[in-house]
Amino acid sequence: MKKLVWVITTMAIVLSSFWHVAAQDFQKKQVSHHVFIITNPEVGESQVVFQSEKGLVVLNSFWSAIPAGFYKNEIKKTLDRDDFQYIINVVDRLDLFGGNAVYQESHIIGHHTFLNKYKGKEKEVEEEIKDLIDMWRWKEDVSRQRLETHEKGSEDAIVEENWMNTCKKRADELEAGFSLVLPDIYYNDRMALDLGNITLNLIWFGKAGNYDGMSLVVIPEDKLAIIPGFIIHSHHLAPYPYSMYKPLDVERWITVLEEILEGAHAVEKVICGNNEVWSREKAHFHLAYIKKLWHRVSRLESEGHDLVEIQDRLSLDNEFSFVKDMHVYLENGDDWVRPQHRDHVKLFFLQHKNLASEIIKKGGLDSLQVSLSKIRNNEVEDLYFDEFSMNAIGYYLLNLQKIEEAIEVFKLNVYQFPNSSNAYDSLAEAFMKNGDAGEAIRNYQRSLDLNPDNENAREMLDKLKMD
Repeated sequence: MKKLVWVITTMAIVLSSFWHVAAQDFQKKQVSHHVFIITNPEVGESQVVFQSEKGLVVLNSFWSAIPAGFYKNEIKKTLDRDDFQYIINVVDRLDLFGGNAVYQESHIIGHHTFLNKYKGKEKEVEEEIKDLIDMWRWKEDVSRQRLETHEKGSEDAIVEENWMNTCKKRADELEAGFSLVLPDIYYNDRMALDLGNITLNLIWFGKAGNYDGMSLVVIPEDKLAIIPGFIIHSHHLAPYPYSMYKPLDVERWITVLEEILEGAHAVEKVICGNNEVWSREKAHFHLAYIKKLWHRVSRLESEGHDLVEIQDRLSLDNEFSFVKDMHVYLENGDDWVRPQHRDHVKLFFLQHKNLASEIIKKGGLDSLQVSLSKIRNNEVEDLYFDEFSMNAIGYYLLNLQKIEEAIEVFKLNVYQFPNSSNAYDSLAEAFMKNGDAGEAIRNYQRSLDLNPDNENAREMLDKLKMD
């Protein structure tokens, strides 16, 4: 283990040119008597640190040892102490605890999901790292395109360029090497950490999108809560709405947030997305949104309304017009918030459904034909088809080179959604990869007939007909 620390520390030194300029001017913000936010304004990254009688406590550790090492040194210098007692990983996402290796002299704490999700899962870790690198490269490209729309040298251009460089650094450093160091202390529902003069209460939030191990941290003595940005963020109305279906513990979200934001023991301040400091009232708007949306979707679904009807009824122009007064909407605009709200409605709606896609996922690859047979023969009661979820499974099989199996899933999706251009486009792609040009052409043509603006289908048809 000591050798690993030496290797990682050496790597951080060798690659320090990544952070040489950005590490010049860190800033310290004192949020309460015991809580500080250490920020590097050049890259917009920050870290929450607790000072206690029993030592320093740090939340998360960035995407690699490189930024983690710089921040660790800065914390030592800024707070004039280096007794790092605990590192708390509050989100089970690799690029938020990739710097754990530089804190191995400390105790590292995390929800038990970290263990279930990553221990002995080398292939899964490798796939997630690749996905994260791709995501940060994509964000870098999007930021570069936005930068071109800003006036050179303007404040917007400077902010955009900093963000673009941050995305590049994250991707570069993840590619340079990732070291998985898991927590050595785990908890389930909650954990109280006695630090002498303060107590840290760790509360598991529940399943939310791709994350099962998110937790909140509450310091009763300071009436302060730290809520990860994946839960409450200035860019999002509620825990980020992943388009791919995932089980959501919405009832638990509401219970946990009510405990923290309401009642006699409610906190006064909240540190949330991007380590911004909010009033309790500002954070409470998000809780109110989640509660109302969950109850209204559940009620309308139980009354027999379909998804489109519910989305129309609960739109920002009808029952949820109050969203337009929220800071998320005022800061990010209609084009950003409206589709996000529709996704929230859809995912809340799907929580009550027996999804065909979940039957396939639970059956696994070995039982794929059995699962498909159950679905085709209506052997499962109240089965619900979601086009996107089924399509995602088809592409999952396609990426595994299970092409014939993917074709079967895409065929089922086309049968269920005969007016979907996208469903035919996906089936055509699978036939093309299987070497069946005739079926590929037939399905691309059907896709184009349904949506004349489908440029991908048009390009693929031209290519197939030339071949």
